[in-house]
Amino acid sequence: MPYSRQIAERVRHTLTGRTAIVEKPMFGGVTFMVAGNMCCGVHRDDLILRLDPATRIEDLANRHARRWDFMKRPMPGMFAVAAEGCAKQESVDRLVNLALQRVLSLPARAAKKARARRVSGQSIQDSRKHPVKKSFEKKPS
Repeated sequence: MPYSRQIAERVRHTLTGRTAIVEKPMFGGVTFMVAGNMCCGVHRDDLILRLDPATRIEDLANRHARRWDFMKRPMPGMFAVAAEGCAKQESVDRLVNLALQRVLSLPARAAKKARARRVSGQSIQDSRKHPVKKSFEKKPS
């Protein structure tokens, strides 16, 4: 199912002018990473927020907020706000700024190295160092 492009645009507007922001497709939606850490995202029609694990739903002051239970079990510090709670840019600004406060308190994460793809059971790096002789090839007569 596609994610709400309208909510994603509101999040982009809130994050405009910030550095170290990376937008990544994730979970069938879009995630906004700040200094290598997940800050917030959009999944279906929900704004997803990463906050302090001690945060309570009441702290969000939004009646459309709930704990995010993407994996059938609520994750500490992860909240979803339904589209009705993101109808105004001011609401999205306030919620995303709460997530920014949390993510900026975390140490920056280094970018992950790209994984080597596997080719016939070996990584590309291995096959360059040690070429594999295929036993089914005909030997010259």
